Amino acid sequence: MIREQWSGGEWEAYCRHLLSMRYDSNIQFIPARDKGDGGLEAFRFDGVGYQCYAPEDAYSMDSQTTSQKRKMTKDLKRLCDDIEGTCRLLGDVRLHTWVLMTPQFDSRSLVEHAQKKKKDVLDIDPRPKWLAAEFKVLVITDEEFASERARLLGQVETQLHLDIPDPDASLWGSGNGNEMADRVTTKLSVVPSLASDPEWLADYRDEMLRMFFRGQSQMDRLKVEYPTFHAAVDRRLKVVLSTLTMTVSSMGQPGTEVIETLVRRLTESLKSDAPGLSSVLCEQIAWYAVSSWLIRCPLRFRRVA
Repeated sequence: MIREQWSGGEWEAYCRHLLSMRYDSNIQFIPARDKGDGGLEAFRFDGVGYQCYAPEDAYSMDSQTTSQKRKMTKDLKRLCDDIEGTCRLLGDVRLHTWVLMTPQFDSRSLVEHAQKKKKDVLDIDPRPKWLAAEFKVLVITDEEFASERARLLGQVETQLHLDIPDPDASLWGSGNGNEMADRVTTKLSVVPSLASDPEWLADYRDEMLRMFFRGQSQMDRLKVEYPTFHAAVDRRLKVVLSTLTMTVSSMGQPGTEVIETLVRRLTESLKSDAPGLSSVLCEQIAWYAVSSWLIRCPLRFRRVA
């Protein structure tokens, strides 16, 4: 399973967007810069507290779950160890629910851990002043905010398409560009259908390079003009490109079929991650990602016997 990687700051900002879109002025966010957030990222005035957490080592289910359990234990302990500070933070609010909001979780043991921590808090004697008569600990992902997520990632009125002028072949016709073209030609030359037709090989190579340079410009524009879209796309590309070498290595057939399969899969993922992007733009970015990998990765397709 490919696990999406978030930095802590990215996930926190993303969660704050989702929470503010749903609860508007009925939620208080807590800055962590001065003395930390005290085990809470935000709390609703009806008694629900949120902590947003993206494990940095979420490369396997075990490491991800271990980090999430550790975070849950640590932050609930902070709330309980500093009862007076928690009360000053919450005022008249009494928490009946504490929520860990995380990108994904796959183990029932995390839910079991949440139940254990709930009991630990309720068993404290004397009872913390900030604690409501009933209390529960929940784990959720952004799937609980489906409508807000769709609005956040689809803020344009119509699906976004970025028209970029067709890159000039001079970009890869001399100097470093020529080295790039030679590298792509070498890799594609192991494909019998391309190797047997030098003209088609040159055309296919030029189209790959054209998509690469067009995609670079599109990603630059996304970053400046549509940073939310760029963040969603960039996360997906990082995940896919980090595993692409292994993916291609496991495929028995070399060549254009592999490339087109990768582009198709990545296009569908981008449509899901950023529904506000047009299908054409998703496909163009997918071609950019695969061509970028083809240019930079040292792997060569296996030659057919």
